[in-house]
Amino acid sequence: MIRILVVVCCLLSTGVGAQQEPTVIVISMDGVSHNIEDNASLTAFKRMEQLGIKADHLVPVYPSTTYPAHVSLATGVYPDRHGILHNSFIDTQKGFFNYDADANWIETPPIWVLAEQHDITTAVFFWIGSETDWHGVGASYRKAPFDPNIREEEKIDQILQWLDMDDDQRPRLIMSYWDGTDILGHQDGPQSPSVSQQILRQNKLLQHLITAIDTREAWHYVTLIVVSDHGMTKVTNYIDLNNLLRISGIEGNISAGPAVAHIFLAADDIERARKFFSNQEHLKVYTKRYLPDTFHLYHPTRTGDLVITTEAPNMFSSFGRPKGMHGYKPETSDMWGIFYALGAAVVPKEIGSIHQVDVAPTIAEILGIKMPKATQGQSINLGN
Repeated sequence: MIRILVVVCCLLSTGVGAQQEPTVIVISMDGVSHNIEDNASLTAFKRMEQLGIKADHLVPVYPSTTYPAHVSLATGVYPDRHGILHNSFIDTQKGFFNYDADANWIETPPIWVLAEQHDITTAVFFWIGSETDWHGVGASYRKAPFDPNIREEEKIDQILQWLDMDDDQRPRLIMSYWDGTDILGHQDGPQSPSVSQQILRQNKLLQHLITAIDTREAWHYVTLIVVSDHGMTKVTNYIDLNNLLRISGIEGNISAGPAVAHIFLAADDIERARKFFSNQEHLKVYTKRYLPDTFHLYHPTRTGDLVITTEAPNMFSSFGRPKGMHGYKPETSDMWGIFYALGAAVVPKEIGSIHQVDVAPTIAEILGIKMPKATQGQSINLGN
């Protein structure tokens, strides 16, 4: 049930700069689970919840991994439409995609491209697909190449420098990827003390950004959105698909994430391989033609002849033996992420779940951008 909160919001200023046009800042925190509200120490998140909007949870795309998720957040469509089926995959015409920086692998325009096409200046500090132009159009300001050693403090400083630009140069859409809790969740498990400490650090950094916006009295034109790409769950069983393929005696190429694998086969071997893998424990096997529509995984050149899935605590072991993993079906609650919004476009209230494909249309609504007809997400009602 939706409960409207009656809150006197002291954040909004009606004074200096009231003529400034809407600006959206989007922060993505990798691997942060929806259930962080259990931690009362997360004061920045609590402020966003109390004075803005917190979704019950954010539903990821499938597979719930970093590349498909971030491209869906930026495009408003599922992986079958934007084409990024995992962090790495095989395209039978273009070849092998492996954490590639070339935006032209994406088959639907990201939101910063749409904004630039609407004469809205944009800035991106690390986001998948932002490092190069998409068909000749890119963010006016961007940081590239991706460097995992750059800390959030530097990202915040740059965000504030962009925000402080003169109006004729200032970006009205700013997007940035933050570390979140992903690495530690893999390494130590989702319930580990290190993950708890890391989310406290992310909260401190978020508080720094919020306080800086306070100081600038910018909430009358700034809307801050904080999301994550997926959650994390415990894993204990590791399945070696390459070894199984060797045992089968069938020739094929495997492109596997932790929970979804694509196998490319000769036509004469598809049925034999389907029967073999269907007889293995913890696996579900689909032919390309009969994939469930709800998976949103059918792509003419990037979907395998067979698609094999598994559920936690199992995972495909080409990723080693981590204690935590993601990539599982969107209905798996451990995969759910976060969505918070605060600022000019937001009326404080509680909402239920939202989907990753809804984020780009919501940004577009705030900035007055027309989304393509192929968009699958819907704008979230942040206002009245």
